[in-house]
Amino acid sequence: MERSDHPARGWGGLPIRTAVFGLVLLLVLGAGCSTTSGVQSGDTVRVYYTVSFPGTEPFESNVNGTPLEFVVGDGTVIRGFDQALIGMNPGETKTVTVSPEDGYGLRNETLVKEVDTATALAFIQNLDRMGTSRPRFFPGMEPVFEYTFPGDIVVHYTFYNISEESTTIDQNHPLAGKDLVFTITLEEIVKK
Repeated sequence: MERSDHPARGWGGLPIRTAVFGLVLLLVLGAGCSTTSGVQSGDTVRVYYTVSFPGTEPFESNVNGTPLEFVVGDGTVIRGFDQALIGMNPGETKTVTVSPEDGYGLRNETLVKEVDTATALAFIQNLDRMGTSRPRFFPGMEPVFEYTFPGDIVVHYTFYNISEESTTIDQNHPLAGKDLVFTITLEEIVKK
């Protein structure tokens, strides 16, 4: 038999060597594409994070503690935090700035009231009877009192401009209207 100058042709008329190479390439590339890479909405994740205002030191962190575990997109965390996680892979760290619109919302001035101080004191005593409170401290801000009521309802109150005559009560979330800088490390995708 004489050798032909024409390469052997396979199915579809392609040279067999080219067809085999193409098939192997598709198998190798396709193997990594069978599932979506990175975090997707609905995944259960564990993350470490720090949060700060732009240009300041972090005021909250779990880096030296237990990772935060939650389902992405279920409303456990603010929208901007959820969005930052989409596409991240375990071990990856990302720093993002979250706007008020994707964070705790814009400030609502109708939630700020000036009342006489006696009314404010009675209000505080009533809050203390109904739930538990803890002070929260944020850089450059008045102390905020976080009250937890039955049913895990959490509200925030800031009291300022306190005098014998009047007190200002602010019911906005203390981080409303603030840009927040998060550094997030994805520890693990627990469940896809």
